[in-house]
Amino acid sequence: MATKKKKDEAKSAVATRKSLCISINLLPREYRKPVKDFSWITDRRVIWPTIAIIAVIVSVVMLFSFVEETLSSLAQEVERVEAEVQREHPLLAKITDLEQKQGVINTKINALKSIQVSKKRWVILFENVSSVLPPNMWLTSLNQLSDNDLEMRGTTFDFSEVAEYMVKLEKQVSVEKVSLVNISTSRVDGEEAYVFTIKVLLKQDLGMEG
Repeated sequence: MATKKKKDEAKSAVATRKSLCISINLLPREYRKPVKDFSWITDRRVIWPTIAIIAVIVSVVMLFSFVEETLSSLAQEVERVEAEVQREHPLLAKITDLEQKQGVINTKINALKSIQVSKKRWVILFENVSSVLPPNMWLTSLNQLSDNDLEMRGTTFDFSEVAEYMVKLEKQVSVEKVSLVNISTSRVDGEEAYVFTIKVLLKQDLGMEG
Protein backbone atom coordinates (compact mmCIF):
# COMPACT_ATOMS: atom_id res chain seq x y z
CA MET A 1 0.00 0.00 0.00
CA ALA A 2 2.84 2.36 0.87
CA THR A 3 4.60 1.49 -2.36
CA LYS A 4 1.55 2.33 -4.37
CA LYS A 5 1.23 5.62 -2.56
CA LYS A 6 4.86 6.57 -3.36
CA LYS A 7 4.31 5.77 -7.01
CA ASP A 8 1.27 8.00 -7.09
CA GLU A 9 3.21 10.87 -5.49
CA ALA A 10 6.01 10.50 -8.05
CA LYS A 11 3.59 10.59 -10.90
CA SER A 12 1.95 13.63 -9.41
CA ALA A 13 5.33 15.44 -9.11
CA VAL A 14 6.23 14.64 -12.72
CA ALA A 15 2.92 15.94 -13.88
CA THR A 16 3.41 19.11 -11.87
CA ARG A 17 6.89 19.74 -13.41
CA LYS A 18 5.52 19.18 -16.88
CA SER A 19 2.73 21.59 -16.21
CA LEU A 20 5.28 24.18 -15.06
CA CYS A 21 7.54 23.77 -18.11
CA ILE A 22 4.80 23.98 -20.68
CA SER A 23 3.14 27.31 -21.12
CA ILE A 24 0.57 27.75 -23.83
CA ASN A 25 -0.53 31.23 -24.80
CA LEU A 26 -4.05 30.99 -26.16
CA LEU A 27 -4.39 34.72 -26.85
CA PRO A 28 -4.63 35.88 -30.46
CA ARG A 29 -1.28 36.95 -32.03
CA GLU A 30 -2.19 40.64 -32.04
CA TYR A 31 -2.80 40.56 -28.25
CA ARG A 32 0.25 38.58 -27.30
CA LYS A 33 2.95 40.52 -25.32
CA PRO A 34 6.51 39.45 -26.33
CA VAL A 35 8.78 38.37 -23.50
CA LYS A 36 12.30 39.93 -23.74
CA ASP A 37 15.31 37.79 -22.88
CA PHE A 38 18.06 39.71 -21.01
CA SER A 39 20.10 36.72 -19.99
CA TRP A 40 22.88 37.69 -22.47
CA ILE A 41 23.82 40.66 -20.29
CA THR A 42 25.32 38.40 -17.63
CA ASP A 43 27.14 36.23 -20.15
CA ARG A 44 30.95 36.32 -19.62
CA ARG A 45 31.48 36.23 -23.40
CA VAL A 46 29.80 39.64 -23.50
CA ILE A 47 31.00 41.17 -20.23
CA TRP A 48 34.81 40.79 -20.68
CA PRO A 49 35.04 42.09 -24.27
CA THR A 50 32.84 45.02 -23.25
CA ILE A 51 35.13 45.84 -20.32
CA ALA A 52 38.18 45.57 -22.60
CA ILE A 53 36.66 47.93 -25.18
CA ILE A 54 35.78 50.46 -22.47
CA ALA A 55 39.34 50.29 -21.08
CA VAL A 56 40.82 50.87 -24.55
CA ILE A 57 38.51 53.83 -25.17
CA VAL A 58 39.42 55.38 -21.80
CA SER A 59 43.16 54.87 -22.49
CA VAL A 60 42.90 56.47 -25.94
CA VAL A 61 40.99 59.44 -24.52
CA MET A 62 43.61 59.91 -21.77
CA LEU A 63 46.44 59.61 -24.31
CA PHE A 64 44.90 62.22 -26.61
CA SER A 65 44.36 64.50 -23.63
CA PHE A 66 48.00 64.13 -22.58
CA VAL A 67 49.25 64.80 -26.13
CA GLU A 68 47.07 67.89 -26.43
CA GLU A 69 48.32 69.24 -23.11
CA THR A 70 51.95 68.57 -24.11
CA LEU A 71 51.51 70.27 -27.49
CA SER A 72 49.84 73.23 -25.84
CA SER A 73 52.70 73.53 -23.33
CA LEU A 74 55.31 73.32 -26.08
CA ALA A 75 53.48 75.92 -28.15
CA GLN A 76 53.43 78.28 -25.17
CA GLU A 77 57.16 77.69 -24.61
CA VAL A 78 57.90 78.45 -28.28
CA GLU A 79 55.88 81.66 -28.07
CA ARG A 80 57.79 82.66 -24.93
CA VAL A 81 61.18 82.02 -26.55
CA GLU A 82 60.16 83.92 -29.69
CA ALA A 83 59.04 86.84 -27.55
CA GLU A 84 62.40 86.83 -25.74
CA VAL A 85 64.27 86.70 -29.04
CA GLN A 86 62.28 89.65 -30.36
CA ARG A 87 62.91 91.52 -27.13
CA GLU A 88 66.67 90.88 -27.30
CA HIS A 89 66.93 91.48 -31.06
CA PRO A 90 68.20 95.09 -30.70
CA LEU A 91 70.91 93.88 -28.32
CA LEU A 92 71.92 91.13 -30.74
CA ALA A 93 72.15 93.70 -33.53
CA LYS A 94 74.40 95.87 -31.35
CA ILE A 95 76.59 92.87 -30.51
CA THR A 96 76.89 92.00 -34.21
CA ASP A 97 77.80 95.60 -35.02
CA LEU A 98 80.41 95.65 -32.25
CA GLU A 99 81.89 92.36 -33.48
CA GLN A 100 82.20 93.81 -36.99
CA LYS A 101 83.87 96.94 -35.64
CA GLN A 102 86.17 94.79 -33.50
CA GLY A 103 87.11 92.82 -36.60
CA VAL A 104 88.00 96.02 -38.46
CA ILE A 105 90.05 97.23 -35.48
CA ASN A 106 91.89 93.90 -35.24
CA THR A 107 92.68 94.06 -38.96
CA LYS A 108 94.13 97.56 -38.53
CA ILE A 109 96.13 96.48 -35.49
CA ASN A 110 97.58 93.51 -37.37
CA ALA A 111 98.41 95.79 -40.30
CA LEU A 112 100.20 98.23 -37.98
CA LYS A 113 102.12 95.39 -36.38
CA SER A 114 103.08 94.15 -39.83
CA ILE A 115 104.26 97.63 -40.79
CA GLN A 116 106.31 97.89 -37.61
CA VAL A 117 107.90 94.50 -38.20
CA SER A 118 108.53 95.32 -41.86
CA LYS A 119 110.01 98.69 -40.92
CA LYS A 120 112.36 97.11 -38.41
CA ARG A 121 113.26 94.44 -40.95
CA TRP A 122 114.24 96.97 -43.62
CA VAL A 123 116.13 99.16 -41.16
CA ILE A 124 118.26 96.22 -40.11
CA LEU A 125 118.76 95.15 -43.71
CA PHE A 126 119.85 98.56 -44.96
CA GLU A 127 122.22 98.96 -42.03
CA ASN A 128 123.82 95.60 -42.84
CA VAL A 129 124.01 96.31 -46.56
CA SER A 130 125.57 99.76 -46.19
CA SER A 131 127.91 99.00 -43.29
CA VAL A 132 130.05 96.55 -45.30
CA LEU A 133 129.95 98.39 -48.64
CA PRO A 134 133.53 98.76 -50.03
CA PRO A 135 134.84 102.33 -50.75
CA ASN A 136 134.92 101.95 -54.55
CA MET A 137 131.45 100.32 -54.83
CA TRP A 138 127.94 101.72 -54.99
CA LEU A 139 124.52 100.08 -55.37
CA THR A 140 122.25 101.06 -58.21
CA SER A 141 119.09 99.06 -57.33
CA LEU A 142 117.57 96.75 -54.76
CA ASN A 143 114.49 94.68 -55.69
CA GLN A 144 112.43 92.40 -53.48
CA LEU A 145 111.66 89.22 -55.43
CA SER A 146 109.71 87.57 -52.59
CA ASP A 147 109.39 87.82 -48.82
CA ASN A 148 112.96 86.62 -48.24
CA ASP A 149 114.63 87.09 -51.63
CA LEU A 150 116.37 90.28 -52.76
CA GLU A 151 118.19 91.17 -55.96
CA MET A 152 120.94 93.77 -55.64
CA ARG A 153 122.72 95.51 -58.51
CA GLY A 154 125.82 97.61 -58.16
CA THR A 155 128.97 98.96 -59.75
CA THR A 156 132.60 98.95 -58.65
CA PHE A 157 135.98 99.95 -60.08
CA ASP A 158 137.73 97.07 -58.26
CA PHE A 159 136.81 93.53 -59.34
CA SER A 160 138.00 92.01 -56.05
CA GLU A 161 135.53 94.17 -54.10
CA VAL A 162 132.62 92.13 -55.46
CA ALA A 163 133.85 88.94 -53.78
CA GLU A 164 134.84 90.88 -50.65
CA TYR A 165 131.38 92.45 -50.40
CA MET A 166 129.61 89.10 -50.84
CA VAL A 167 131.69 87.48 -48.06
CA LYS A 168 131.07 90.34 -45.59
CA LEU A 169 127.38 90.58 -46.52
CA GLU A 170 126.82 86.89 -45.82
CA LYS A 171 128.12 87.37 -42.27
CA GLN A 172 125.43 89.93 -41.41
CA VAL A 173 122.60 89.07 -39.03
CA SER A 174 119.95 89.74 -41.68
CA VAL A 175 121.45 87.57 -44.42
CA GLU A 176 121.16 83.83 -44.81
CA LYS A 177 122.96 83.35 -48.14
CA VAL A 178 124.50 85.43 -50.97
CA SER A 179 125.04 84.27 -54.56
CA LEU A 180 126.40 85.97 -57.67
CA VAL A 181 123.96 86.16 -60.57
CA ASN A 182 126.18 87.87 -63.17
CA ILE A 183 129.01 90.37 -63.60
CA SER A 184 130.12 92.35 -66.63
CA THR A 185 132.44 95.26 -67.57
CA SER A 186 131.29 98.76 -68.36
CA ARG A 187 132.70 102.29 -68.79
CA VAL A 188 132.00 104.92 -66.12
CA ASP A 189 133.40 108.42 -66.67
CA GLY A 190 135.85 106.96 -69.16
CA GLU A 191 137.12 104.36 -66.73
CA GLU A 192 136.58 100.62 -66.75
CA ALA A 193 134.08 99.45 -64.13
CA TYR A 194 132.32 96.24 -63.19
CA VAL A 195 128.54 95.94 -63.07
CA PHE A 196 127.25 93.02 -60.98
CA THR A 197 124.02 91.44 -59.82
CA ILE A 198 123.81 89.38 -56.64
CA LYS A 199 120.96 87.54 -55.02
CA VAL A 200 120.48 87.79 -51.25
CA LEU A 201 118.44 85.30 -49.20
CA LEU A 202 117.23 86.92 -45.99
CA LYS A 203 116.64 85.18 -42.68
CA GLN A 204 112.97 84.40 -42.08
CA ASP A 205 112.96 85.73 -38.51
CA LEU A 206 114.51 89.05 -39.50
CA GLY A 207 112.89 91.88 -37.55
CA MET A 208 110.90 89.50 -35.31
CA GLU A 209 113.10 89.82 -32.24
CA GLY A 210 112.07 92.02 -29.35
